[in-house]
Amino acid sequence: MFLAPLRLEARAARRGAAHERVERIGMGPARASVARARLDRSLPKGLPVVLLGLAGALVEGVDPGDIVVASTLELAHGSQPVSLAYGPDATAVLEGAGLTVRCAPVVSSPSLVSGTDARSELAASGAVAVDMESYWCAPLARARPFAVVRVVLDVPGRDLWSPATAFTSARAYRSLVRCARALRHWTPVSVDGSTFLEVGDR
Repeated sequence: MFLAPLRLEARAARRGAAHERVERIGMGPARASVARARLDRSLPKGLPVVLLGLAGALVEGVDPGDIVVASTLELAHGSQPVSLAYGPDATAVLEGAGLTVRCAPVVSSPSLVSGTDARSELAASGAVAVDMESYWCAPLARARPFAVVRVVLDVPGRDLWSPATAFTSARAYRSLVRCARALRHWTPVSVDGSTFLEVGDR
């Protein structure tokens, strides 16, 4: 199953994984929290869930269209990092499909992050990408395999509203489709309950 914040991301997931369930959760922490609470009650325990969407790069050397799988999640400006046990597993599946992937920390912000200084501040924790939903969806991992896969859209020096972003959005969309296609049959072997942490309820 795939979760996608925005319509564009959901469309990419459906194109790549036509017969898999795709749920739009909306943009930002409030909508993500509401969707997560609803899905946590309704989804079968043990069902693999992939949160698939776009992200902003925090460091140089990460380009539009690059794929980042979250090894950990943390909240911007204060939270204990949450380890995602299935990050390496999802990374291996994507690499097996011929994709170049970076498994690395991702930080979630309640608002859009722009400007080189703001990105550098968040990168100080070791994170390479920022989004606005993943941390608040992390409690789904308490009862099921959960992976966060983010495709870079904007980078340092080229913020989201930069004219250059329009030329890179097609590349990012294609990467989203390829990720969904590779992960459409993702079935981790086991669920390690010791890794399920109650986070994201802030």
